[in-house]
Amino acid sequence: MRARRASRTASGTLSSKGTKPFSNSKLALSPPGLLTLVPRPHPFLTFEDSQAPPQHEIANEDLLRSLTARDVAILTALDQYRYLDRQQLEELFFQGPRSSQLRLRFLSQSGLLVSWRVRRQPGRIPRPSVFLLSWRGARVLAQLSGSSPDPFVKRAEHARNRAFHVLHDIEANAFFVALAAGSRSLRPQGLYHWVGERGCWRAYAEAHELGPIPDGWGRYLLPEGEVIFFLEWDRGTLKRARIRSKATYYRTYFRGRHRAATTNVLLVVPSVSREEQVREEVVAVISGAASESCRFWTATTERLQKEGPLGTIWRSTSSRVGLKCLAELPKQPRSAYSVDACIGKPAWWERRPAGGQGA
Repeated sequence: MRARRASRTASGTLSSKGTKPFSNSKLALSPPGLLTLVPRPHPFLTFEDSQAPPQHEIANEDLLRSLTARDVAILTALDQYRYLDRQQLEELFFQGPRSSQLRLRFLSQSGLLVSWRVRRQPGRIPRPSVFLLSWRGARVLAQLSGSSPDPFVKRAEHARNRAFHVLHDIEANAFFVALAAGSRSLRPQGLYHWVGERGCWRAYAEAHELGPIPDGWGRYLLPEGEVIFFLEWDRGTLKRARIRSKATYYRTYFRGRHRAATTNVLLVVPSVSREEQVREEVVAVISGAASESCRFWTATTERLQKEGPLGTIWRSTSSRVGLKCLAELPKQPRSAYSVDACIGKPAWWERRPAGGQGA
């Protein structure tokens, strides 16, 4: 099932125009630990492309036979989410660092992945390599899915050549990876759908609809229902007027729609002072609204770092109630999706051949 089918309800449709900000990494703060970025990235941080040409070209037929279901899932994830670092891939697909290093090295040496090794900076924490799909990997993935290679290759080229906001994208992806990892051992719940920013854009384009484009869209399954949410990852660079316009777009889009009040917009901000600014702008938009719309929730990266995305970190913008955990947010009725197939569960890719955006 495509991303647009996974998000066909009012809470899940997503726009080729709308709320996507122009990210900037110069002033961003990233919490240490949860995310694989240093606390304050260098404003001119660049990457070294560590992929060397394969010493011997593996025949395509032999390569296809050597790929496992997990390998295909890794290629699919990079096609869907563009950038994942080594630690994130390890959390999603491996049991430990050694197995992940060996397999990712094989995929890179086979020409299926491109790895960007972050340049070391004196006095800064080393960062794991960033992986993205190569042109050959895109063609192999298209062949395995029985599809035309052109869209796959174009997406791979776009990710490699237009990596203007790679730090922002990795941080937003890290939120979903942490959510999947945190729910791995929780038997009755899990992250079933994770649609990346570009997947949201394509979903709206295919549906010929304009709607808010978040940094990610998710469906979190619980025994009593499911939490549908849009993620907005704020790095502290957006002007307040832009924050208000984004909140206005969400409110206008969901106003009066079916189950609008059970659709959640999660805004993660870098500091308490920034949270107050964001709250003021959102409250100004939703105060006095005549009809129900989506719900807005904020969290700081410090709270996220300490307790994780499933912790009691989410603060409502519509009332003065205390902090809530993700499982306490407004829910929609439970669907028939299986918890065993949730992202991050043991061998989840064997039950999800279409990846996190599919069903």
